[in-house]
Formats: sequence, structure tokens, C-alpha cells
Amino acid sequence: MIVTKEKARAVYPLQQKPVPRRKSAGQERVQPSSRARTAGRPAESLLLCVFILLLIAISIGLIAQYSQVVALNYQIQQVDQQIAQLHKENERLALDVRSMSSLERLESIAVHELGLQYPDQKQWLRLSARGD
Repeated sequence: MIVTKEKARAVYPLQQKPVPRRKSAGQERVQPSSRARTAGRPAESLLLCVFILLLIAISIGLIAQYSQVVALNYQIQQVDQQIAQLHKENERLALDVRSMSSLERLESIAVHELGLQYPDQKQWLRLSARGD
């Protein structure tokens, strides 16, 4: 008697898609589609959009306020420069008033330009305060 050994062959099963088991009507489970999976997300995405829009609005408001501050600072600097110029002009005009109203200058103009003279002793009149 001859006994031969047979080589054991490995049998690989064919890959097949699993067949879903049927469940009873109350236990049937439906796989959510991609659209059904995002059904809970519109509220989250809407909230995210509102948050982003709110952040953009706040940023625009801050930028607008900063630009107003910069514009007002520029106007303040211009007004300060005008005030400094007016102070200088005021000092110059005050100096002109003092020089124009000096007694020496007025006397010089009266004698040389208008031809006025000092009165002599005999040109003086004494007036009394009484009505006599």
C-alpha cells in the first residue's frame, strides 16, 4: 500500500460585499447619506457665518474709529499751528502798538509833519472854575 500525501491547498474565499441582514420593521437601520449627515451642520455653519460676519463688522468699526482719531489728531495739529502763528502775530502787533504810541514818536510827528509848536508863556490862559 502506497500512501501519498496530498498538498493542502489554501482556499481563499472570494471577496463579496456583505449582504445586509434583514431586520424587522422596527429595527431597520438606514445608513445616513452624505446629505443626511450634514443635516445637523447647517445650524453650526450658520452660526460660524454669523460669527465671521460679526467679527468683520467689529473690525470695520474699529478701523473706522481709528481713522477718525487720526483725522481729528491731524486737525488738532493744524489748529495748534494756527494758534502758534496767531500768538506770534499778536506779539508783533502789540510791539507795533507800543512803538506807535510812544510819546517821542508822537511829539516828532506833531512838530515835524504837522508843524505844531510849543506854546509861549503869553499864550497860556488861566480859566477859573467859578462862573464869575
